Amino acid sequence: MGYPDVRVFNSTSFAASGGVNYAVCSDDAFSIGKGKNWSHSRGLCLITRVYASLSVDGDFIEATPYTSSGTSYSQFSIIQTGPTSFAVTRITVDNDSVGELQEVEAGADPRQG
Repeated sequence: MGYPDVRVFNSTSFAASGGVNYAVCSDDAFSIGKGKNWSHSRGLCLITRVYASLSVDGDFIEATPYTSSGTSYSQFSIIQTGPTSFAVTRITVDNDSVGELQEVEAGADPRQG
């Protein structure tokens, strides 16, 4: 038994590559096409960082990474925050509800602060 698989959804119009850093486990690397998901099992590993670089018109742009001292959260998205700026976030855009931002962790109510 362990934590849910880590999942990263690329909600942008650009290909992305990056990785997931864990507190005490081996890191993972990913390449994700536009509008695609990547997932990987992680056992009992806590996530400390999810990072990505996007290929935009031949240039690579680093997204602002998601960082934590060690989280069990499992679902992340790469989002576009400006014309040429991006971020990795726990707020995800699910490909079943494109355009609708959602809080993805079980039991979380995004209306409560």
